[in-house]
Amino acid sequence: MARYQQRFVVNAPLEVVWRIHDDPVTLKALTPPPLRVTILEKDDPLKVGSTLKFRMFLVGPLGVIWQAIYDEFTPYQVGITQCGFVDRALRSPFYAWRHRHTFEALSASQSAITDAVTFELLPGVLGKVVNGLVGLPAVAILFAYRRFKTKRLITQALRSRKY
Repeated sequence: MARYQQRFVVNAPLEVVWRIHDDPVTLKALTPPPLRVTILEKDDPLKVGSTLKFRMFLVGPLGVIWQAIYDEFTPYQVGITQCGFVDRALRSPFYAWRHRHTFEALSASQSAITDAVTFELLPGVLGKVVNGLVGLPAVAILFAYRRFKTKRLITQALRSRKY
């Protein structure tokens, strides 16, 4: 399995970081162009065992279905310093996909966000080559965009006092 991890710091309380990531609809904003996401089904509220089903479009009306299950879910609560969740693909363009989202309070006004992903585009020996040559660079670009958009969404939320 290929692995990708990023950690970055945002100037926002843990509660704000959590509120943005607690809503699966945020996935639409965190998806880089030219990809587009349409949410098809989502459990509300999210908890262990919840599922999310969406269609990801690259070009035109053709898209691929992605369905994920939440294997772990530790929601934000007042007084805690870490929360997050783990989603695993049940159906996706990947042979395997597991994404751990960890949100950690560094202070009252600063938090760290860590994304840890394990994935395989294809299994076996050929998969190791494809994962390294295609998968890892694509995942790195995806998460670089997500880091950029997450910071913007948090800034907008703080300015609007939405959270």
